Amino acid sequence: MKISVISTVLNEEKNIEVFIKSIINQSKKPDEFIIVDGGSSDNTYKILKKYSKKYDWIRVYRLGGANISQGRNYAIQKAKNEIIVAVDAGTKYEKDWLENLTKHFVADVGYGKTLPWVENDFQKILAKKMKQRFGSSRNIIFRKDVWKFVGGYPEDLKSAEDTVFNEKIRKAGFKSQLIPNAICYWQMISNLDDLKKRFFYNYGYWDAIAYKKYKILPTKSKILIMFLTPLAILYPAFWLISKFSLSIKIDVTRRFNYLRGFWKGFFEK
Repeated sequence: MKISVISTVLNEEKNIEVFIKSIINQSKKPDEFIIVDGGSSDNTYKILKKYSKKYDWIRVYRLGGANISQGRNYAIQKAKNEIIVAVDAGTKYEKDWLENLTKHFVADVGYGKTLPWVENDFQKILAKKMKQRFGSSRNIIFRKDVWKFVGGYPEDLKSAEDTVFNEKIRKAGFKSQLIPNAICYWQMISNLDDLKKRFFYNYGYWDAIAYKKYKILPTKSKILIMFLTPLAILYPAFWLISKFSLSIKIDVTRRFNYLRGFWKGFFEK
């Protein structure tokens, strides 16, 4: 089968080469690799152009102001092939990842496995709390007609877009499968401030926006919100306890900041 690998990136100067090289060095090369830059202000686009000049199967586009969904949809529209594989920067892929992903693909959509990319003690603790993920659009293969049928990725969302995309596919009755030996590694948040400000707060906020617009919210998130909301009044006590343990501090930070982001998004007009 002919494969189009697609991605959208923004300000990934620090890790873009690790990402691209992990695709270039695959045991099975894609027939084309389409990357959309959303208007990076660093050297990301310059680095991308360097690789596109060296490899004729790498095509780079610049779409200023595009969010992740808009970038993905644009890349898929440009794709020449009917089998699409979506990937993300901030990841690196096992050498046999694409070979395994395509060799075992027999459904309408398939999900590889995402594992944590650990480089420091903080990430090591965080990785233990975050289970191996299937279903992310950093490691997914699907037919182009499936993407067309569900209307593509939702361009009104800056996050939670893959949750909505996956749920639309499920509700449409398409067959999906897990491909556990198609493995990529996701670069995790490396410190507490980023965990608090960028990560779980944003996840919560955009999960709420997605829920209001599409009535889609993962069961795990529903349970988390239901149990944490009554406990919010005890947050100061939990925070004091967390002072004695980085592990507990990470738990308190990620859970209550997700809750804070969710209710902010839910009640926002």
